[in-house]
Amino acid sequence: MAKTRRVFQILFLCFFIFLFIRARYPYEVGLGSDLFLRFSPLIPLFDLVSNLQISAILWPALIILALTPFIGRFFCGWICPLGTTLDITSKVVKSPDNRKSVDVSKWRPVKFGLLLGLIVLGIFSVPIWGIFDPLSIMNRALTVVFYPLSTLLAENTFRGLSSISFLEGPVFAAYDWFKMVLMPEEQAHLQQVAWIALFFGGILSLELVTRRFWCRNLCPAGALLGFLSQFRFYERLVGDACPQCGKCQRECKMDAIPQDDARETSKVECIECFNCGETCPPKIQAITYRWRWKPYRSVVDFHRRGFLNATVGGFAAIGLVSIGIDNRKDTSVLIRPPGSMPENEFLDRCIRCMECVRICGSNGRCLQPGNVQGDIQHLWTPVAVMRAGYCEYNCNLCGAVCPTEAILPLTLEDKKQTPMGLAYFSKDLCIPYARNEDCIVCEEHCPTVEKAIQFDEKEYVAPDGTTRIVKYPYVVRDRCIGCGICEFKCPLPGDPGIFVTSENEERLEQLPAVS
Repeated sequence: MAKTRRVFQILFLCFFIFLFIRARYPYEVGLGSDLFLRFSPLIPLFDLVSNLQISAILWPALIILALTPFIGRFFCGWICPLGTTLDITSKVVKSPDNRKSVDVSKWRPVKFGLLLGLIVLGIFSVPIWGIFDPLSIMNRALTVVFYPLSTLLAENTFRGLSSISFLEGPVFAAYDWFKMVLMPEEQAHLQQVAWIALFFGGILSLELVTRRFWCRNLCPAGALLGFLSQFRFYERLVGDACPQCGKCQRECKMDAIPQDDARETSKVECIECFNCGETCPPKIQAITYRWRWKPYRSVVDFHRRGFLNATVGGFAAIGLVSIGIDNRKDTSVLIRPPGSMPENEFLDRCIRCMECVRICGSNGRCLQPGNVQGDIQHLWTPVAVMRAGYCEYNCNLCGAVCPTEAILPLTLEDKKQTPMGLAYFSKDLCIPYARNEDCIVCEEHCPTVEKAIQFDEKEYVAPDGTTRIVKYPYVVRDRCIGCGICEFKCPLPGDPGIFVTSENEERLEQLPAVS
């Protein structure tokens, strides 16, 4: 069973990466690239906390939650790509076994406290749980760190090898395949790279302390599944032939077998990895697994003091967020993708997975991981940075890949008519206003059927007395959709002469009615 589990882990990890690579333009709708993200056990819980209902699109996670009381935390041991990555990291860094590692059992209640604190924050509309969701963590790291880094290294490697004459033909053939299958888009350049890399790297580095430190002690999804597993029916049973050799205790990656009694198992911590059965001496085979319809209960390692501490911590965090200043300047540049729900509901639903950022990077490239911007709720949520890219007029893919419908899946025609902001000219910088010279770049690139940028032609009298007609641009408010291509294409090297704000944005509570 342990070998079977490893095969399934690799298959699920490859499937996760396959779906990740599919999230690009042109997007083939069918097997949605957001499917795996909807397996997150936390999404239904916080959907219920925020909206008092559970969306039907979250059926994959509901299946996981429904099976957990019967067979335990199988998601952590068999499916979770972050867990698989931690197992691989553990092999690479040679994590110490439970006998040699630092005793970290006192940290176990932290994951339950973190889950409870996040629930308290969610109830009072401070939804930051997506920062700690394991599937979001994995997809975020792939989007912002590993995929851009690996494609950059691959590009440079191909270029270096192509300079060797006898390798030129095979290298170019391999490069063509690489550009067609793995990276048909341009090299991604994203903000928040260092912080996301440090966050993910910190989780991996904890493997130096002990195996699966994150899963044992910090993961809120593991806490939820562990809570549901305390009465599970599928059990590890140890026969009387057990010599108490301690091998299973040393090799249990979750330290679910108490050091003083190898016959016991913590159902809350066990992730069904079957390593204990694999390490049990073959001549003894004291460990078996079977269904037992009168199961015993494993106590959740979270007591009243921890409950009170987590609750007080959650309320303290709510207070700190509430007394922070509401910076209106930051709000004006907080531009969400077209089809986004009203801000409070958007934040409730967004799991910070960066799936929309990933697919936008293959087309317009305006979506970026957001920073704190005066409020931690905005951290790593998608924001449009128009100087980095623009919202492609003929693209509606961010809504198609959003796993929670924080961005609604608009039709292309509806998307073209849904403003995400409004453009303004900076007359101190814009070339016609600042230099009294013609510049029509913004108007040329404006994609709307009736141009949202028009010109007011006026006669200009130069200091030397000569005159000329200058085209002074202006924005027609009712036509502008805030796509940002004007800001992106502005030829000024620094700050642009035209910029987009969130003014005039249209947020949607539901999909527009079909006419």
